[in-house]
Parts: sequence; structure tokens; C-alpha cells
Amino acid sequence: MVIVLALAFSLSAIVTIYTLFRSGNTEVPNVVGLPEAQAQKLAEDAGLRVKIQRRNDPSVAANSVIETRPGPKSSVKKASVLTIVVSSGPVQTKSQASGPAPPRYSGRRHQAGALAVEAAKGLVGSLRRLTE
Repeated sequence: MVIVLALAFSLSAIVTIYTLFRSGNTEVPNVVGLPEAQAQKLAEDAGLRVKIQRRNDPSVAANSVIETRPGPKSSVKKASVLTIVVSSGPVQTKSQASGPAPPRYSGRRHQAGALAVEAAKGLVGSLRRLTE
């Protein structure tokens, strides 16, 4: 009876250990500097799930990997999440994103432009009254 209980306990311990360690470990590939798509494929081929984060970085080209978490060559369990930080390029200011700022006028040009705008408003108002 004791032998049967010892065998049952041993079998149970073996099954538990196998279940805990069956996924195994893998090494995080070094994808720093690679394009996003290539880095994601290498990580998935290593058995990792990928989460992409974006960050502006003036020294790294857009869509290139800046860093990974955990870092390259780290030993992790398969199916762990690997965060890949990808560059969005340098920070764009509002004026860079929307194009060049409109020209600023002063003096006579400004006065002439303001008069033209007022005249156009008056013309639109007159046309509205005529059509009503």
C-alpha cells in the first residue's frame, strides 16, 4: 500500500513539474535597429507575443526599433510578451505638421488685405439680402 501511494505521489509530482515547465524558455532576439516588421517576425519566430509601443526619437529613423523590454539576449518563457519600442522619428511641432505658417503682412499690405476682407463680407451680406 505504501508503495502504491509513493508511486502515485511521484507520478503527480512529475505531471506537475512537466505542466509548469512544458512551455520552456527562449532567448529574446536582438532586434534593436531593425525595421518594425522584421523585428516583430523575429520575436514571433522565437515564440514570443509582441506588443508595439511608439516613441519619438530624433536620433533613430522612423519605424526602426529603439529598444525591447526585456532586453536582448534575456531568457524568458515562451509566449511571454515582448515590448518592442519603435521610433516615430523626431517630434513634429504644430507648424511642421501643418506645413509652413501663412505669411504675415504689415503696413499697407495688411491694410489692403483687411479692406478686401471687409468688402467681401459686405458683398456676401448684400447677396444674402437679395436672395431672401
